[in-house]
Amino acid sequence: MKESFIGVGYEMSVHSSLINLLDTHGSDQVVDGVSKIFFTLLVSLASLSFGVHIGTALLPVIQKMQTPSVAVQHTISVASVMMYLATFPTFFLLSPSFRHQATAALLFSFPGTLTRYALSVSLNPRWKLLPFGTLVANELGTALLALFHVLLGLRPAVSPGACSILQGLGDGYCGCLTTVSTFAAELSALTGGKRWLYGTISFVVGQVLVVLILGSTLWTGTASAQMSCRPRM
Repeated sequence: MKESFIGVGYEMSVHSSLINLLDTHGSDQVVDGVSKIFFTLLVSLASLSFGVHIGTALLPVIQKMQTPSVAVQHTISVASVMMYLATFPTFFLLSPSFRHQATAALLFSFPGTLTRYALSVSLNPRWKLLPFGTLVANELGTALLALFHVLLGLRPAVSPGACSILQGLGDGYCGCLTTVSTFAAELSALTGGKRWLYGTISFVVGQVLVVLILGSTLWTGTASAQMSCRPRM
């Protein structure tokens, strides 16, 4: 695959490399994809370890801090909601020249975060073997990202407005729905066979979803490997 869709993200480039088995340099693409996966995971685990050390050093100070009052908590919640609502006029009033790269992603970021939170809270406690909520969030985000990738490469191309929205959904919704940091933290917290089981399921299911959704459309020519639509400028 010569280039990835602008803004679809690093995660999709990893999957795209791994499904490119029919190209002349397919083996190189697979090595590239596996290297990206291990590099991302190692950086995440290193960041987690660094954060643990910082947190341990600051623990005496943190323990002395008081829990914010109910009024402060409500104020922060209201301010957060207001900031999200401000993304709507930002999307429609600011220049369309960067709408597909910034404001569209902001528009869908909060729903993606809320979806991941709801899945984690509702599903993680129900299955003690693995953090099922995070697993579902990551696999759902991967499937949607592959679907948006396909829609951006359809022939004939989708409209410029739809192109901007699809990029915003990929960067904003899927970017906040999926999580490498939480996955790394949970992977580190698990012990023995559970750690290997969680990592293997996450990797294998993700690749299968991308092959079924994205790989099948590329191999049959239904969609282009390159972006066929133009965002509204």
